[in-house]
Amino acid sequence: MKKDLLVKSLVFFNFLALLTTDLTLAKENQEEIKEVVVTGTRTESKAENLPVTVHIVEKKEIEKQPTYFIQNLGELIKDLPGVHVGQYFPWGPSWIHLRGTGYFIGRTLYLVDSIPVTPFLSTPVHPNDIERIEVLLGPSSALYGPNAMGGVVNIITKKGTKDTGIKLDLGYGSRNTFRPHIEIGNEFKNFHYYISYSGDFSDGYKMNPFNVVWTLYQAGKTGWLSYASLRDNHYRQNFFNTKVGYDDKKGTGAWIGYHYQGLYLYGGRPNRVWIDDGEEGVLNLRLYTTLFDKVKLTGYLGYQHLNRPGKEDRGPQLVNGTLRWDKTPFTRSEWKQERFPLELQADLTFLKNHLTTLGLSWLRDREERKTISEATGRATSESKYTTDQTSFYLQDQWFLLNEKLIFLAGLRYDHWRYHNIFDLISTPQRPKSITKEKTTYRGGVRYKFSEKVSFKASAGTGFWPGLPIWFFQNVRSGKTWREANPNLKPEKTWMIDFGIELNLKKWDTFLSITPYYGKIKDTVSYRYDPHPTLPGVNIVRTENLGGAKIYGVEFMIKKALGKGLNLFGSLTLNRARITDDPTREGNQLRNSPDYWGSVGLVYDNPRWFNAYISYRFSGSRFYDDDNTKLPYYHMDSYQVLNAKVWKDFKLSPNLLMTLSLSVDNLFDRKYETEFIWIHPGRSIQANLQLRYLFNPITK
Repeated sequence: MKKDLLVKSLVFFNFLALLTTDLTLAKENQEEIKEVVVTGTRTESKAENLPVTVHIVEKKEIEKQPTYFIQNLGELIKDLPGVHVGQYFPWGPSWIHLRGTGYFIGRTLYLVDSIPVTPFLSTPVHPNDIERIEVLLGPSSALYGPNAMGGVVNIITKKGTKDTGIKLDLGYGSRNTFRPHIEIGNEFKNFHYYISYSGDFSDGYKMNPFNVVWTLYQAGKTGWLSYASLRDNHYRQNFFNTKVGYDDKKGTGAWIGYHYQGLYLYGGRPNRVWIDDGEEGVLNLRLYTTLFDKVKLTGYLGYQHLNRPGKEDRGPQLVNGTLRWDKTPFTRSEWKQERFPLELQADLTFLKNHLTTLGLSWLRDREERKTISEATGRATSESKYTTDQTSFYLQDQWFLLNEKLIFLAGLRYDHWRYHNIFDLISTPQRPKSITKEKTTYRGGVRYKFSEKVSFKASAGTGFWPGLPIWFFQNVRSGKTWREANPNLKPEKTWMIDFGIELNLKKWDTFLSITPYYGKIKDTVSYRYDPHPTLPGVNIVRTENLGGAKIYGVEFMIKKALGKGLNLFGSLTLNRARITDDPTREGNQLRNSPDYWGSVGLVYDNPRWFNAYISYRFSGSRFYDDDNTKLPYYHMDSYQVLNAKVWKDFKLSPNLLMTLSLSVDNLFDRKYETEFIWIHPGRSIQANLQLRYLFNPITK
């Protein structure tokens, strides 16, 4: 592994050597890094003024990437330093792990248009509807609330503009996959609108191959046998999106947007359906106005819903040493969730070169899970709980010496109340309400030595109280049992980082280097234990480990190599180890490999053709904190090559056509993305896109 890591490091630093090569490009061929406005500190700021580490993937970069077999935002940000992604089923969320913190549900905060969602509620946003993605690294609970232990992923969705027009895109590829997309949008006077539909229909692949789960069964992990797929797991998904709004161009406006996803996933065998026509949606409303040019008020209101029913057969049974498949319907499951976020924020600029942000937020989360026996029609498990989260935050930003010196300081108080709790098989069934609270902070400084060199440093804390299902739910039926742990302690994190950025316009080069160091206390961990007497049944248990120590360094480079040819690269060297735990001391934190990165080229030549190619790599990692050395628990290192070639045609001043061919995993490598769910191998997709512009192209 050390040799592998050394090779990857040498490859990356060879590219850094390009910095010493004087490629004097004509001015008209240079693509200077433009000023980008992002929301990495809760307020709109120029990216070059942020004292914290924020990376942005913009729409033009998204459109250049290949069409990946698994379509979600995770694939779009894999080339960023500090970002490691493991994929779930095609209908699941991307498992985004930031800065070696591992477990994405508790340590990565997902936002849709700056409003918090759960990872599973990020899936209604299709990549076709993403304007840009902002990734804020480092514990940011003081800026955005809990779950931001390793950082924040903010998905900014499209709105209608004068160059949106009408777009029709038809894609067809491997495994009989069909992906239609249509969108229409425009902007007129002070109004804008955007409407879209995307589909994803595929014959799928064996997401849990029998040989995989049988290997685990023979190794003592008997509970995974019930997951086996005998046939390909075909699926269908439908996405609808709309956003309409008003902006008077003077600081007052409003918009409302809704993302909807309908989904079905076949379980790979008769009477096994992972999701039986489920649906999810995210509704966001934003209102904003400016008073006396000194106060900007912003209000957020949202509604999020999730309904994922499923059904299960009895599945594989080992009887007297003989494996038999029982197709008898066994249980039906229900998982429903509703969330109501509300937030009010005020940005004050009464003092020169100073911005103060005050805010309060409230979030109600209602969740219900139920398992019903097909034989009796009665519930064998049922849990309900409501979580109310209230928070207050304060943030100060100072811009001194003509914005050469920038300070940021933030403080936040969060309070959780778990109430209306019910669990069918617990004693008592209706326990008393529980409250938790925490104050977190984050601060940073940035100094621009010149137009070429900047230094930044930040420090912050994070806090995550855990999932209600872990505190309250007991399940003793079906294929997955659970044991509640009401004594589970919240996780606490702190981290520091510092970095140097070089923007060498003469050589058309951008380079950043950012070391980081952090600790997690009372690390929350979960494990799947096989039932001692019921083969094919897992028991899910949660517990606190002692802690974890994390440190590493992130490298990033962007460079123009010639007319239309640009290079990008990233490398993260990371070490995340469990500490202060007698049985796991020195183990690798789950999903926290020792290195990962990418190197790629983008070629833009409208006259001939355009091309994109990227080489991604990752070190090995573990699925669990016990570092179980079994296949698919210990996920091997991998390398993958992705490519895309496309050509644009101008059929008329208003009508454009694009033909493209994408290859995901060119060398057809099968590797573990998350536990036993295997990457299907090489995927090829061809796309035909027609775009009609309401405003004709004049050039």
